[in-house]
Amino acid sequence: LDELDDDDAAQKERNREDAITQQNTVQNEALASDPSASPLLQDTSRPVTSRYKSSAGPASEEEVPGNRYSARTDRSGYSRHNREANPAGSGALERRLEELERELAKERQENVRLLKIQQDKDEMIGKLREEIDLLNRDLDDIEDENEQLKQENKTLLKVVGQLTR
Repeated sequence: LDELDDDDAAQKERNREDAITQQNTVQNEALASDPSASPLLQDTSRPVTSRYKSSAGPASEEEVPGNRYSARTDRSGYSRHNREANPAGSGALERRLEELERELAKERQENVRLLKIQQDKDEMIGKLREEIDLLNRDLDDIEDENEQLKQENKTLLKVVGQLTR
């Protein structure tokens, strides 16, 4: 009878952990789909282009190929397995997981900030290239005008030389 009670208790514990895992997964997916729900995941209001996608705005994790930090990653099997192996340490594991998720959110914000800086620099480079092109055209026009004035001066010097004879 004690074995049956132990099996029932273990089954109830697994069911409880599965329910918590599923609740956390739903909550994480909600946060991933609605970044305004968490201040740590909030995006800046400035558009950012991604190297993986041509549209403005940061690409979601699912759109970036090879993203190992996808919010859709199913950690339930891994978490449940660890909790069964060490039920006393599950609180520490959950705290560590929360700490890592906060760190990940900070890194994502930093990534968005760096992408914005890169975009601003790319825009500045484009503007400077346009300015250089305009200045080069102006320089070509000025050089052409200078050459024309030299020809006119030669002609005038010839005429003045003929008049003084």
